[in-house]
Formats: sequence, C-alpha cells, structure tokens
Amino acid sequence: MRRVKLGYDVYDAAINRLVEVYQEGHTLVVSMSGGKDSGCCLELAVIAAEMTGNLPVNACIQDEEIAYPGTFEYVERIAARPEVNFKWFVCRQPMVNVFNRAAPYFWCFDEALDPEEWVRQPPWDIVTENPEQNIESIVHPKWFPVAEGKNLIDVVGLRVAESSKRMLGLVSSGGHLTKVSRRGGENFQKIRPIYDWIDGDIWRAVRDNGWDYNKAYDVMTRMGVPRSQLRIGPPTITIHSAEKLRMASRAWPRWFDRVCRRLHGVRQAAQFGSLVCRPRRRSTEEWSDTFQRTCIDDAPAEWIAERSIKLRDHFLDRHPRHSSEPFPQTVPCRECGGAGVASWRRITEVAFTGDPFSLRLASVSRTKFPYMEPEFFREGAGTWGGSPSW
Repeated sequence: MRRVKLGYDVYDAAINRLVEVYQEGHTLVVSMSGGKDSGCCLELAVIAAEMTGNLPVNACIQDEEIAYPGTFEYVERIAARPEVNFKWFVCRQPMVNVFNRAAPYFWCFDEALDPEEWVRQPPWDIVTENPEQNIESIVHPKWFPVAEGKNLIDVVGLRVAESSKRMLGLVSSGGHLTKVSRRGGENFQKIRPIYDWIDGDIWRAVRDNGWDYNKAYDVMTRMGVPRSQLRIGPPTITIHSAEKLRMASRAWPRWFDRVCRRLHGVRQAAQFGSLVCRPRRRSTEEWSDTFQRTCIDDAPAEWIAERSIKLRDHFLDRHPRHSSEPFPQTVPCRECGGAGVASWRRITEVAFTGDPFSLRLASVSRTKFPYMEPEFFREGAGTWGGSPSW
C-alpha cells in the first residue's frame, strides 16, 4: 500500500477519524494503559466528543497491579475528570513473568495472598470487579451499551512506527478501522486514530495542548532511557524488560523491592539482564546438545520439556523431507519453519522459557502449539476464555 499525503497534519487527521465515527452514532471506548499513546487517544476523543456533542468519553483500564510508579496515579487523575466516564476493572487475571521459567504466570491482586503482599492497592472506591480473565471482556456491550444498529468501537493507541507487524496489520485491515466482528451480540471494531504518529508527534501534542501525562516518563528520561524506548507496559512480560528493570531499581528502589518480593526472578533480571532468559551453550557443546540439556534434561518444569520435545520432533520430521543434510546448528534452514529461521540455536532460544502464550513457537515452526491455560498452573483458576491476552 503506497503512502498517501492527505494535505493536513496527523493531529487534525486523528481528530477527523474520531469525529467521523462519533457522528455515525457508534459507541466509542478508549482502552487506557497509562501510557502516552492511550493518553493522547483519550485527549483526542474528548475533543472529538465535545465537537459532536457526545461527552462524556467512555474509557476503561484493566488493572495489572504492577506498573512503573506514576502510571496508576495518572490513570486516577483521568478517572476523576468530569468529561470522562471511566470504568476501572479488577479482573485478578494471570500476567506473564518471563523471569520465572517454571511458573510463568502470576495473578493480579492474588486472593491467595495477604493484600499486604501486593505491590499496591487498587482504588477500591471506583473499581468494578470482573470475573472474566480475558482483556476482551472489558470493552464489551454489557459495560458500554450500544444503540441499535450501531457498533462498539475500541479506541486503541496503536502506532505503526513502533513495529513492522503493526504496519502489516493496519495494511491488512485496509485502514485505521478494523473489519467488523462480533462481540457480546453487537458489531465490534477497533479504531487506531494515531496510527501514523511518531514519537515526536506524541510529545509535541502533549506540550502544545498542556495535556496531562504519566510522569514516569520524566523519571525514565532523567535515568537515560532513549525517547524511542519510553514505553509503559507490564515490566515482566518480555525479556527485553530486563534493562528497564535495572533502571527501575535505581529510580524507584522501594517499589522495586516490593516487586522483587512479589515476583520470583525479577532481581536476577535487573542484575544480569536478559541473560537470565537465554540458554547458554557450553564450549564443548553443539547447539543440539544445549537444546537437550537446557530445554529437556534440566528444564525446571515438565511442561517446558514436553513442549520442547514436540518442537524438536517437528523439525526432525520436517527437515529430511527437503534436505539430506542434518538439521543445521546455527545457519538457518530456509525451508524449515517460519521466516526461514529454523536451526538448533534458534529453537533452543525459543523453547528455553516454554513460551506459555505460544507466540514464538508458532512463528518459528508454522504449526500450532496450545497456549498454557491458567488452570494448568493453579487448580480452579479457569481458562482464558479466548486467545490469551493482557
């Protein structure tokens, strides 16, 4: 899809996109994360709703318990604004802690713990308890009623500048609005009003309009985090969070200590970085030996070994169909797996943590691996009720 210059700036374009769907009578809900992108979406929605007579703006958040200090304080300020109809959901859902290989899920505001062990307390006076664990259950017609014949539209702060996959997703859907699907018996779409914004557009809009924002960004900037890496998200959800945790241990030491007491492996991640989530090959080993040792023989949990065996057998069965050479140690086989990246080294790196959401396993092997349901790790925890998400 070629780029088209519209003749006006991205700020006006974003407002026009929101005004259009407001004028059509749809119900819009801003999904808040506490980050800069969703914050800008909320401010733009307030402008568009005021222009079309649709105040207050619907907004919501799924409380994840653990975020950099300043994040939930910012969201509380948003929730107190009269022009915002805010729903603060506590779902007690599982979240991923990639730094604990054996038990990669922890439960937000875990009822099995003493509340004093939680990293923080939610604002109970405005909380809505939601028993469903999947994040899709919060932007839902039961919470935000939809007029007959109209759509429920989730306003998300996706920007394609952050990821080529996001760009491809936008292109496949044909524009800033996704294709219509069904949710709770109603038509459902997502709108990405700031998809074409870059980091500079975000901060210029905040500065020029005097918008409120998450002050954790100021702390991160003072701690030397580059502007391109100023992202607010669950701090244990990817191995790339390790460097940010090291920064957080210096910026917010009391908060960091509470997180370390709450979650196994976080302190080691801050000390040693992403190495704690990566397999280490011994000098006397081939990568196939490292795979056997780290992912099967010495795996900290049986479920990791089982998934590793399935991945190994998949490639050992697939590779001989198109090659007489052994499955490669490091140089990827261009016929095996997704994106031509299959080798013993690659599948060792992917299988090492077990990948409970099956995101990397599926992309490498081009085959479906079942994701790990919460019920597997805790009896009575239930299932995701859809694709696992957060």
